[in-house]
Amino acid sequence: MTIDVSVNFSFQTGLGDIAFTKIVEQFSFLVLQSNDLLGENYEWFEPGHSKKQALSQMAFENNKISESTLLKWEKRYKKDSPLFVESVWDGKSDYSSSINYRKMFFDQVNRVDVELHLVSKNKNINVESFIALFSRIAFYFKCAYINADSGGYRFFDNNVFPDRLSVGWMIYIPHVVLPRLIPEAARIVPVVDGEKQKGTIVVSTEDIFDGKNKDHVGKANDIEIKLLDLGLLPLMTEL
Repeated sequence: MTIDVSVNFSFQTGLGDIAFTKIVEQFSFLVLQSNDLLGENYEWFEPGHSKKQALSQMAFENNKISESTLLKWEKRYKKDSPLFVESVWDGKSDYSSSINYRKMFFDQVNRVDVELHLVSKNKNINVESFIALFSRIAFYFKCAYINADSGGYRFFDNNVFPDRLSVGWMIYIPHVVLPRLIPEAARIVPVVDGEKQKGTIVVSTEDIFDGKNKDHVGKANDIEIKLLDLGLLPLMTEL
C-alpha cells in the first residue's frame, strides 16, 4: 500500500521579513521531519526541466543544504524580496515526495505557506507517525493551522465548507479543545508546551485517511460542522 498524504500549514515568524538564514534553517527542519516520517534519509533535489537535469541539482543531503543551492537561493532571495518560493523533491520516478515553501505576501512578509507531499510504501507509517509530525511542526512554528489530506479530499470538494479550512485526516488548531466537545473525532490530542497547552490535534480516523472513502469523508465532514459550531473553523481569508 502506498501512503500519499499532503500536509499543509501556515505560520508566521516575528514581525518583520524573515532573514535568509532563518529560511534555510526552517527548510532544513522540514527536510529533517520529512525524512523522519518517511523512515529514510533521502537526498532532496531542486526541480528541473527534466528528471536528468533535476537529479544533477542536489539541494539537501544528510538534512543539510548544498553549497550550490544555498548560493542560488540567496541570490533569488535578494532579487525577489520579500517573495521567496522554492521546492525540493526526493528524485523518485514512480512515486515522489516534495516540500513546497511559499513566502508570497507583500503585506505579511513574515508569513509562509508550506505543503509537505509525503509518499511512501513504508508499512510502519500510521496515524501515530502523523500526530508526531504535527506536534513537532506545532512546537517549531507558530502555526495558524496544520491539516493532512489524501485522496483529493479538498481538491474534489468533499469538504463541507469550500471557503473554510478543511479537516481531512487531521487538523491542528492553536486552541484548547476538550474531547467531550467533539465526540465524532477518533482522537483529540493536546499539544502541550511546558505546562501550557498551545493547541489541539483533532483526528478524524485511526486508519490512513482516504478522501475517496465515503465513511472517512463523512467523519471529516461531521468534525468540520462541529468545529464551525464551536467557532474554530475560520475562513481561508481569515488566516
